[in-house]
Amino acid sequence: MAPDDRYTIPGSGGVLRNKLGLTTRSSVDRAMNRAATVRWAVLMLEPIPDVLDLTYLCSIHSRLLSPVLDWAGELRKEGDEVGAGGTSVVYALSRFYRKGVDEVFELLASEDYLRGLDPDVFVSRLAERWGYLTMTHPFRDGNTRSQSAYFDRLASRAGHPIDWQQIDVAALRMLRLGAMTGSAQPLATYLRERLVDPSALAPSSLSFSDALNPPLNE
Repeated sequence: MAPDDRYTIPGSGGVLRNKLGLTTRSSVDRAMNRAATVRWAVLMLEPIPDVLDLTYLCSIHSRLLSPVLDWAGELRKEGDEVGAGGTSVVYALSRFYRKGVDEVFELLASEDYLRGLDPDVFVSRLAERWGYLTMTHPFRDGNTRSQSAYFDRLASRAGHPIDWQQIDVAALRMLRLGAMTGSAQPLATYLRERLVDPSALAPSSLSFSDALNPPLNE
């Protein structure tokens, strides 16, 4: 049974507090997946802003998960320590993570959010930045969902859209964890194989299916 913290229902063994009165981790995950899938599909039809900063990432997290979570869009605070469920990976400590988050977005801004790069350089940079952002783990939960939607918008703006129907949620998660703890090249290779010609792609968001639930704290 997972320990409780300020985000969870007291005595529940780690069930996130939620607006729907759900009392099991699996039911909360399913509700988050449904909300994120539907709202991301709408987001993909909207114009992409020129500034894809931390505020934008927070707005995506809020938009995708606010039907379920009161704290959607809020960065984790000091004392909110989390690890990657089902692994030995520990994310950045809460007293340090914000420096890393700021560094990621400063890098992306200096690179015009990776616009103007050829595909191979693009996926290499994207994998490195995504690995770094994964390590910082800005939110208590919902990072896989919100970061996937964020980097979708970034990739489309950069002229290298990703075919999300070819993305496996579980595989993507493990590659991101690998990018944060070692080499980003496997993630870059995985993404490179799933880039598509922008003129040939109809918008298609990633479905966070029940079978591929990101684990709790993810």
